[in-house]
Amino acid sequence: MVLPTITVEDVRRVGLPAAAANVQPAGGDVALNVPVNVYAHAGAVTREVQVLGFPVTIRATPVAFTWSFGDGGSLGPTADPGAPYPAMTTTHTYTRPGTYAVTLTTTYTAEYAVAGLQSRPVDGTVGVASPATTLTAHAGTTVLTR
Repeated sequence: MVLPTITVEDVRRVGLPAAAANVQPAGGDVALNVPVNVYAHAGAVTREVQVLGFPVTIRATPVAFTWSFGDGGSLGPTADPGAPYPAMTTTHTYTRPGTYAVTLTTTYTAEYAVAGLQSRPVDGTVGVASPATTLTAHAGTTVLTR
C-alpha cells in the first residue's frame, strides 16, 4: 500500500490563518523618534483532510515573523513574535513624518500524519501575510508637565 505524501503546496491549499498583527500605541498615530511596539498572535494550526481516501492530519506551527514598516525598514525573520508593552522586544522607530503600511508575514513549518501513523515533516515553509495596518507618524514637541 502506498501512502500519500504531503507537500508544502498541499499545506498552502488547506489554508493557514494570518497572525493577528498588533501595533502599540493603538489608534494609528505614532510619534517620530519614539519606538513603536509590534507583536503577533499566532499558534499552531491543525487541519484534517482526506488524501487518496486516507485521513491526513496536518499540523502547522509558526516559526518566524517578518515585519515591513512601509518606510524601507524591516524586522526579521525572527522567532520572537513580540509581546505587549512593556516587553518592547520587537520595535521600529519612524524618523520621517508620513503615512505607512505595516505588514507582517508569518512563516509556518508543518508536519503530517496519514491514518494516525507517525508524523513526518513537510519539506519547505509557508508564508502567510496579515492585512496591513496603516500608521501615521507625526512630528511633535516634548512638553514637561506636572
